[in-house]
Amino acid sequence: MPPLDYHHQDTWPNGFGQQQSPIDLRDATAADPSTLTIEEPWLVDREIDDHVTIRLAGHGLTQIDQTQWRFVQAHLHVPAEHQATNQRAAEWHFVHQSAIGALCVVAVLLPLGDGMPVMNSVLDHFVAQSSQPVALQLDSLLPPKGTVFRYLGSLTTPPLTEGVTWYVIDQTVVTISPQQRQRFQQLFPDNHRQLQARNDRPVLHGPFLQGSK
Repeated sequence: MPPLDYHHQDTWPNGFGQQQSPIDLRDATAADPSTLTIEEPWLVDREIDDHVTIRLAGHGLTQIDQTQWRFVQAHLHVPAEHQATNQRAAEWHFVHQSAIGALCVVAVLLPLGDGMPVMNSVLDHFVAQSSQPVALQLDSLLPPKGTVFRYLGSLTTPPLTEGVTWYVIDQTVVTISPQQRQRFQQLFPDNHRQLQARNDRPVLHGPFLQGSK
């Protein structure tokens, strides 16, 4: 499978509708605080070169307000795909699925700062064009607090499936170092999708708190 050409995104398969991601999150409507609780750790058992990013496949259980989701995989985009108040250096996507197959992506926007120890492990274990067994826990990549933006969108890589619940956390606690970002970009030079039209979709924002089980 050839890598996606991020310099010619207009050539991507485009059988999609009017609720695409990522979007500009500014001008959002204030909402009540939202709590996310990791009920079972986000454990990764396989690290995969999927030609777009480093995919970390695993399992876990997450409660977001009143809804329960199963964690299935995580991956990184550099630079960040969503636009909040400030442009961020990178963006983690923690992909979840409900019991009936609905998708939710918990995204964490990362400013530059100190390196994440788990990111060093991810980069050290990476083998190009391969799938490797690993044992990693990603709970430390969820910040204790921040601002969360919620809206309905799509996957940001083909097939660009819509109907995805987005839960985007802008924060300053979890950061990526310039060296980590550079190492990642040596593997994947630019893997962020351009901003998509909002098309009058409602975006809610409010305080984010990480709950304890």
